[in-house]
Amino acid sequence: MQRTVEAMLGYFNQIRQVYANELNRKFEEERFSPNEISILILLSNNRTIDTASQLRVILGVSKGLVSRSLESLAAKGLVECRQDERDRRIQRICLTEQAAPLVSRLQGEIKKINEAFLEGISQEEIDQMEATMTKILDRFTEKGER
Repeated sequence: MQRTVEAMLGYFNQIRQVYANELNRKFEEERFSPNEISILILLSNNRTIDTASQLRVILGVSKGLVSRSLESLAAKGLVECRQDERDRRIQRICLTEQAAPLVSRLQGEIKKINEAFLEGISQEEIDQMEATMTKILDRFTEKGER
C-alpha cells in the first residue's frame, strides 16, 4: 500500500462515488443530481450549515453548481432561501416541511447502505480508522498553519 496523500484521496473518492451511485439508484424516480442529494444530506444532518458558501466549501464544488442545485431543490419545494435578519447579503438555506418525508427516507437508505457496506468491519476497526484520520487531519491542519 502506498503512503501518499494522493492514494488516500483516491480511496475516499472511490468510496464517495460508490456511495453516491447507490443513493442515486435508490432515488432514481425523484431525479436528483448527486449534488442535490449531498445538499439534502448536509442540511438534514448539520443545522449549522445554512449558506451556499458553506455548502460549496464542504462539497468542494463550484459556486455555480451549488446555486443550480439549490434552485432545483427550491423548485421542488424542498429548500427555502431566506435573507439573514442581521446581514441582508447572506441567504440562509433551510429544508421545508415538504422535505421531511424525503429526508426521513434518505436517512433510512443511508443507514441501510452503511450497514451493507460496513458488514464484516468491526466497530474497533472503524474506531481505529477514525482515530487515524483525525491524527492525519490534525497533522495537515498543523502544517497548514505554519
